[in-house]
Amino acid sequence: MVWSYIKESIVRGTVQLVRRPMYVLTIIIVPLLSAWILLDMMSPGSVRRVPVGVVDLDRSALSNQLTRRLRSFQQVNIRKQYANFNEARNAVQRGDVYGFFFIPSDFSERTLSGRQPVVSYYVNYSYFAPASMQYKGFKTISLLANGGVVQTSMRTLGLTDQTIAAKLQPILADSHAIGNPWLNYNYYLSASFVPCLLALMILLTTAFSIGIELKTGLCRQWLATAGDNIGLALLGKLLPQTVLFTVIGWAIQWMMYIAYGLPLNCPPARMLIAMPLFVMANQGLTVTFFCFCPNFRYGTTLCTLFGMLSFSFCAFSLPEEAMYPWVAALGYIMPVKYYYLISVDQALNGIAPYYSRLYYAALIGFILLPLPLKWRLKAECRNPFYIP
Repeated sequence: MVWSYIKESIVRGTVQLVRRPMYVLTIIIVPLLSAWILLDMMSPGSVRRVPVGVVDLDRSALSNQLTRRLRSFQQVNIRKQYANFNEARNAVQRGDVYGFFFIPSDFSERTLSGRQPVVSYYVNYSYFAPASMQYKGFKTISLLANGGVVQTSMRTLGLTDQTIAAKLQPILADSHAIGNPWLNYNYYLSASFVPCLLALMILLTTAFSIGIELKTGLCRQWLATAGDNIGLALLGKLLPQTVLFTVIGWAIQWMMYIAYGLPLNCPPARMLIAMPLFVMANQGLTVTFFCFCPNFRYGTTLCTLFGMLSFSFCAFSLPEEAMYPWVAALGYIMPVKYYYLISVDQALNGIAPYYSRLYYAALIGFILLPLPLKWRLKAECRNPFYIP
């Protein structure tokens, strides 16, 4: 009888997936399309050639040399030189450029007379990534210009190049970016944001499929199909979704590690195993929400809130060290945090799976989390009362 109830529940859950086109959108189209757009957009590695402007009021050999150096940077692309400050500011406001570099009229005079020249740069931070790139380029060229002025002054004093280099940069920093020596933005942005988008879709789809039973009053039929066993009812409803989401997750992993070449420094089986655990962990978290709050509107709202906050609380968009401790702690009650840590340990760093055992165990813990609470959902299914 148990196998009969399982079979009937799975058939019922599969039929509901087929009958509602929305499931095709949330399970297949949105995750694959979102992953492809993000991976393809970030495939160059970082934002480069940001359009900027230059205002050169000095128009001397020194200012022209400074402009040529700025043109050589990959971060910025000098789109146009403007005649004055107001013209450049209006171009930024129109969106023609994202910022501009300002060279004053007394630049060469102050440089040659030994006084400190002042250059300015204006950045539009409405667009964070392009603004960060042009700020980096502007700041670098300003430091190089300052170093060039000091170098020229020291040479006039008769100092050798070795002595000048020791005074300008007494300590040489040799940096090594472990796991990502190319400083490729795609390697850490896509590895975090793509699973987070998938987790959001899993949370919303699971919440809708359970909540619609409560909203429409079909939860009695859903429970009766499983022989009045809420565990079998959840198994029959969620198993088809688990299979589909796992297959889509594997397809996304293929896009990340094979098609777009993200680092995979471990046997593929480790990440393949992590995907179904990740899918079921998000489903387990959703079921837990509905055990505490068996209502369609409240349950889906809670899942949406958790899914959206995962982008920030899991330290994908803000470093964990910069968060308040209680905010950083909230990230550890979200399954996507542990999947990301697994991908860092296994795919990026390639360390032994022993060191990721707690993260795998955490995902399993999310799967088992609703088991002691499922009686609350069962009680609601027996006596449904929908609150709009």
